[in-house]
Amino acid sequence: MQLYATATICQEEHPEWIYLSPHLDDVVFSCGGRIALQVRAGLTVWVVTVCAASPEGPLSDYAQLLHAYWGLEEVDAPAARREEDRAALALLGAVAVHWDFRDCIYRRAPDGRFLYPNYDSLWGPVAEEDHAMLEELTGRIAELPSSAGLCVPLGAGRHVDHRLVREAAERTRRPLVYYEDYPYAGEAGKVEEARGEGEWVAEVVTLDGAALEAKIAAALCYRSQITSFWADEADLAAHFRAYAGEVGGESPAERYWRQRDRASSGGRNPAGPDHRALFSF
Repeated sequence: MQLYATATICQEEHPEWIYLSPHLDDVVFSCGGRIALQVRAGLTVWVVTVCAASPEGPLSDYAQLLHAYWGLEEVDAPAARREEDRAALALLGAVAVHWDFRDCIYRRAPDGRFLYPNYDSLWGPVAEEDHAMLEELTGRIAELPSSAGLCVPLGAGRHVDHRLVREAAERTRRPLVYYEDYPYAGEAGKVEEARGEGEWVAEVVTLDGAALEAKIAAALCYRSQITSFWADEADLAAHFRAYAGEVGGESPAERYWRQRDRASSGGRNPAGPDHRALFSF
């Protein structure tokens, strides 16, 4: 598996849309239906997973516990998860791009201390030692093709990696579209908390049956992660359908957001160029 340090390796593909995924599943869980619609419409879509690299050195007790729970204790867990991601995105027809940052459960301070050694730390303050990662990530995102629409996590649930990706994207001053981080977005009040202050505009993207089923099928490719949130495959599918129905009402849907002040200062449509109006706000 090749890890793309920059976007220049695959620049020739000229994506119309780029989705930033903190981990190897977040975008498919959150945006898989819209990606299916975009690819069907002939658009090139990249899904850039930020924290895709394998760890170096010993693991924390917490990371070892997670690997065992995922059934990946005997293998390179991120490598196995990258394969899951490739399968999911191939099903949707999107391009998988994996960057070489590490998941927060693997990151360490210069003195060897684990920055996020337990469950509670994943939702707490971002470690001061992650400032260098934030700076590098901001530069990487700024190098992505500027002609593409850029969709980033809203940060519902407040996972540290989701917050870092959002902050880095906002530092580039690029126009942004925000997706609701599922399944965290399904918890009452989490989307509103993540939006915070400011004037926000929502777009509800209706999914036809084929797009919803493609999203569910792609999500099921992340076999190691299913029991982290759901009882089994059937439970995952039921929850995906229920949340899509909650968002869309009469028809299943996904919901996206933009900040009106960023849109007015950015100088162009935050969801991408006008000829892609089908997926614009």
